[in-house]
Amino acid sequence: MRSSKVLPVAHSRRTKSLNFSCVCDDCYLVRGDCVPANRRKKVEMATGKNAADGNSPRENLEVRDSREDEHSRIELLSDKANQNGYVAITVKSADAELAEEVLLEYLESQKVEPSEVGRENIARALVAVAKGESISEPFPVASGRLPENGADGSVRWLVQRPDVPQGPKSPGARIDYKERNAIVNVQQGQKILTMTEATPGTPGHDIFGNQIPCQQGRPVNVRRGKNVDLSTDGETFIALTSGYLQMNGDTVVVEPVFVVKADVDLSVGNIDFVGPVKVTKDVLDGFRIRAGQEIEVGGMVEGAILESKSFIHVQGGVAGKGKGRIICKGDLEARYLGEVYVEAAGDVRIANSITNCTVKSHGRIDVASGGIRGANVVAGKGLRSPEIGSDAGVRTMVVVGVDYKLKDKLVNLERDVAVVRETVQRIEAALGPLLSDGEIISTLPPEKAEAARRLLAQLDMLVERGDKLAVKRDALLGKMGADSNVCIEVDKKIFAGVVMQIGTCLRTFEFDILGPIKLFPDIENGSVKVSR
Repeated sequence: MRSSKVLPVAHSRRTKSLNFSCVCDDCYLVRGDCVPANRRKKVEMATGKNAADGNSPRENLEVRDSREDEHSRIELLSDKANQNGYVAITVKSADAELAEEVLLEYLESQKVEPSEVGRENIARALVAVAKGESISEPFPVASGRLPENGADGSVRWLVQRPDVPQGPKSPGARIDYKERNAIVNVQQGQKILTMTEATPGTPGHDIFGNQIPCQQGRPVNVRRGKNVDLSTDGETFIALTSGYLQMNGDTVVVEPVFVVKADVDLSVGNIDFVGPVKVTKDVLDGFRIRAGQEIEVGGMVEGAILESKSFIHVQGGVAGKGKGRIICKGDLEARYLGEVYVEAAGDVRIANSITNCTVKSHGRIDVASGGIRGANVVAGKGLRSPEIGSDAGVRTMVVVGVDYKLKDKLVNLERDVAVVRETVQRIEAALGPLLSDGEIISTLPPEKAEAARRLLAQLDMLVERGDKLAVKRDALLGKMGADSNVCIEVDKKIFAGVVMQIGTCLRTFEFDILGPIKLFPDIENGSVKVSR
């Protein structure tokens, strides 16, 4: 009977027994080949040898079953997790025989399915057994599969996430606390986020076929709420209406109206919103509201900026303090206007008075009580006020029947014409007699003659420019012709010093005039006539 002692395999000597690993420090022997150390990780999985501690597999394995007769002993071993199965064979007699099908049937009885590598190892081991050699060092025959846990669901935001505050764009940058209210606007039909659903994972099994459960991925922790739809593939949130994005816990909602139940101050910041804005209290100095639809303010507006693509309604008054600005594409309503600049595409309706303001309207301007004092107002479709002007004689100008944008262009043209006229006069004064007698230039020294020629060329250019500006001005004046149906209505009084213009007809009132009166254009005289 041959010895069952296993000799280590080395590069320079042979062994009489079969071993499945090399004992040198720099390699492993797999299927008879010496494998370099850089492949140890793969080899450890195939052979079960632990490169970290250098122990042989048996020291890390447990015997799960054995089968013995008078000729041989078969041991089935595995690691603690039953992920790797091994077999050791001890030959007990010189005439021992062990058929491959017998060994495979034994493994099958233990519910162990040999791997491809395991079957190769079995074939090699049986060759050794046939020679009377024992395989005392366990060799790998089967392996299980570790479970693969599912992937967690994920969310990719396609817009700025509303519940994540935005800090300064660069380290050390100044923080504008008025911009702290970072509203996330979305348009109807806009994609908000996409979701990737959690995966269930794949269970594993050990060498005996016992299932090892896996952990399912955690589902996406986000739900859709008001005004949020789900795409047909179930992966994308879509806004059903224009508005601002909000997170209510784990629920995404789109609010169509931005409501501020407080003053617009540093606790709120500037507001830039695609829809309507409603403020229950005041809008304080230095703040701005921009709205894609109407703006409604329950209190008063100080030196702030309001810009709306619809109407603006201020339940209190507007005390602009010389820095307030209101721009709207619809009507404007307020209790009073003071020291504020206003542009309204619609009508302007004021309960009390307009004082020290510039107010421009494509529609009508109506003041219910009080009056218009120290203001410059333009109303495209007429104006009504109890009083216009004041005893203090503060300049008050009222223009009706005129598109204020055309009027602004006319003012700019008049200014350019005046500049050109003044420059022409200055050059003509410098040239003096040269204008009437060009021959004088030939008598001048060369340097003065050249300077005179340059001035004459500049004069010609300015005269030509002045003529073109005058043509543009006359064209604008033609568009601003007076409409005989447009009038100014004054219930109580027009104070001396008030300037009124209806279309192109202009009049400065030298004396107080008591109402009620109506004022119409006097086209024939280019003035304004009073009718009672």
